[in-house]
Amino acid sequence: MRYEYIEPFVNTTMKVLDNVMQTDITKGAVSLVMDDEIGGDISIIVRVKGDSEGRIILNMHTATALNISNIMFGSHSDTLTSFGMDSIEELANMIAGNATSALNDLGFDFKVYPPLIIKKNDYRAKAARIEAFQIPLFSEYGEITMNVALRTN
Repeated sequence: MRYEYIEPFVNTTMKVLDNVMQTDITKGAVSLVMDDEIGGDISIIVRVKGDSEGRIILNMHTATALNISNIMFGSHSDTLTSFGMDSIEELANMIAGNATSALNDLGFDFKVYPPLIIKKNDYRAKAARIEAFQIPLFSEYGEITMNVALRTN
C-alpha cells in the first residue's frame, strides 16, 4: 500500500469534515490494523478501483453520525433516521469524490463507487481480513475512524 494514495484521502476527509461541521478536526496517530476492526456502530464503505484497489471505511458511533446529520440539515433530531443516514452517505460521497479528484490531479487513475452503509453487526460477515491504515479523526461532535485498505494493481 502506497502512502501517497492514502494521504489525499486523509487530507480530503479532514477538509470536508471541517467544512461540513465548522469545527477543528484533529488527526490522531496512524496505525496498521485489520480492516474489520471496527470502532463504532456504523461503517460507510467506499470501494476504490484503478491504479490501486480496495476500500476506504469511515467508522463512527451512532451519536457522532447523528451530530453530523443534524449539522448537515441545520435541524435537531434525537434519532438517526434513514434520511439522516442518507446525509452520512452523502458526506462519504463528498470525501471520496474530492480525494479521487486530488489523486487523479496527481496523475493517478482512480474510480470510486457509491458508498455502502453497514451496521457493525453485519460487517464481519461481509469483510475480507486485509491490512489497513487506521487514522482516528477527532472533533467536538465525536470521533470518526478512517480505515484505508488499498493494494497496488
